[in-house]
Amino acid sequence: MKKAIAILLVLAGLMPVFAGGGGQQGARAPSTTEPVKLVFWHHQLQAVNNFKAFAEIATEIFAKLGYPNVTMTSEQVEYQGYLAKYVSAFSSGTGPDMFMAMSQDFALEGGANPVALPIPSDVAKIWQDALGGIYKEDGVFNGKYYGFPVAGDTSMFLYINTDHFREAGLDPEKDYPKTLDQFLAVAKKLTKYDAGGKVTRAGWQPRFGGGSFNVAAKYMPIIHNFGGRVLSEDLTKAQGYMNGPETVKAFQFLHDMVFVDKICNVELGLPDVAFQQGLASMTFREPFYAAQVTANNPGLKFSIHPYPGGVKDVVTLGGGSWHMMINSKSKYVDLLLKMYKELVKPEYDVRMHEPDKTPPVLAGTIRMDNPYFGKLPYARALMDSLNKPVGPIYYIIPEWNTLAEIIGDAVTAVIEGAEVKRTLDDAAVKMQVILDER
Repeated sequence: MKKAIAILLVLAGLMPVFAGGGGQQGARAPSTTEPVKLVFWHHQLQAVNNFKAFAEIATEIFAKLGYPNVTMTSEQVEYQGYLAKYVSAFSSGTGPDMFMAMSQDFALEGGANPVALPIPSDVAKIWQDALGGIYKEDGVFNGKYYGFPVAGDTSMFLYINTDHFREAGLDPEKDYPKTLDQFLAVAKKLTKYDAGGKVTRAGWQPRFGGGSFNVAAKYMPIIHNFGGRVLSEDLTKAQGYMNGPETVKAFQFLHDMVFVDKICNVELGLPDVAFQQGLASMTFREPFYAAQVTANNPGLKFSIHPYPGGVKDVVTLGGGSWHMMINSKSKYVDLLLKMYKELVKPEYDVRMHEPDKTPPVLAGTIRMDNPYFGKLPYARALMDSLNKPVGPIYYIIPEWNTLAEIIGDAVTAVIEGAEVKRTLDDAAVKMQVILDER
């Protein structure tokens, strides 16, 4: 699959793009009478209702702009293999008018697959002024905006089972771990074993499957809070960084939690399910996970806190934000840009995120006194996280997806027992080859 995607990416870079809206070049003003259906693609199962709300809002805005005949429709693409499907559709001229992806993957100027429209400066300025905190530059690639974040849920948070904490004599509101050292100590107290010493309830359950890119996102904060990096500041070198001393310490910490401290057990399953079933006391996940826990196990009592710090205490933007972008070959680019100008309002920000209880992105909404945001279970954790310095950001280069896959594979290998330094040396070599081919 990885080789197939790589081939598609190369082919896409070599072929001219005739994508979207029937594949015709250039924008035009739609008729105000004939029905016009615009299409938005996304691949995020946990935000299906959010994107339906976006389509409804966009349709309302079109009507306000004088086009009651224009509608927006939201369509879900399966996450597994979404990139290959996107590339194939755009290359054949059957892509949507708007889509969810990462700016560096589809930026028209310099992206891996040159499709997404660079947002004009007047529209970009409206959004930049309105976006909150760390999201102000979200969607920028090579100095230009190509889209805006679909939700403010890229940071990782610590989820804890409050009943388990109390059972272990810990106060979940005071004793949740603030540092990685505290995290390890608390996890030991929470872990349960059978008579043979096998973990039956994990103090913490690691992410070791479900896509290497996603695995990497869960552990980037550990690397950063150990003072490590996976790439140099100019984003050209992996050697000496992915296998640098601080990164090695971070991965050794991960290895030891599994094999020395024995606070987790991969046989209990992936952390998403293990935590929901009460088989794990702590896990790392984005804000949207809260709604899943509540839906799948309404009786489970949990709370959400900032990611624990270490030598450093930074907020890490996971694997990078997903952005809402415009297909540069859509016939209705001008209308979509007008819609974008109207979309940047707090009331729409709430309506777009409330259905699936995901974080808003505008400064005017990310406030504890906002009726929607203030009641979210992760609101305080998000506010506390936004007050931290931002850790190293790597995902603004087209090669990041492939690099993150290598990082995630290294995490899984270490969790499965591979020797840390050798694993990171091998990963650094693979990453450097990709960087040197830029």
